[in-house]
Amino acid sequence: MIEKTCVVYQTPAGFVIWHVWPAGADRVVLEERNEQKRKVAIVCITIAGNVQWRNTSLPDSWWINLNSVTATQVLLRLFENTTNPDVVKELTLSLETGLEIALQPEAHTITALRPFVYVQGEPDFETIQTFIRQQLKQEIFLGAEYLETKHLILISYYTGQPAAFNNVLACFSREGLFYWSQEIGTNLKGMGIGTFFIATNTLFFVKNKTELVTFRIV
Repeated sequence: MIEKTCVVYQTPAGFVIWHVWPAGADRVVLEERNEQKRKVAIVCITIAGNVQWRNTSLPDSWWINLNSVTATQVLLRLFENTTNPDVVKELTLSLETGLEIALQPEAHTITALRPFVYVQGEPDFETIQTFIRQQLKQEIFLGAEYLETKHLILISYYTGQPAAFNNVLACFSREGLFYWSQEIGTNLKGMGIGTFFIATNTLFFVKNKTELVTFRIV
């Protein structure tokens, strides 16, 4: 069973959510980007949406991104050569404070259930396409992200026209019974990756690139 959606966080004006990583049972870490100002922010919030810290004073304002999260550390990649993405330096922030610290050897213990990605033209995409056509009478394009849990099927898919696609997240029972759907993106030029995940019995997804939304799975 899934409870009602809850918008737990909205980005400041001009920023969009680029990456989301779970950080234990009660927090997530976000990478936000402001393309106009070419500015990156790394943000840690609680599941309730309270901002624990927000770091905008990074060594580089743009050529840096969120790589992973451990139980105590936030690992970033700093691109030292903008023409060669393989030339990177690792930067570590404290999960508690958001301040830079020395990297400590630690297993990446934060896990999440993430969907499989299928691109249009692949046999598995065609299977999903047929399922959505039968269940919802919709035609889908580009690709789809698919995840099965013990009780649920979650599918992120695309409808509409080229350069103006809509991204929809739909939930079904394992038997194919339709529960609900949410439009989570509009007027998209292409397919996104990592549009949702499940961690600590909670479904996380980003709506319109600016809102972090949760569903509690009970």
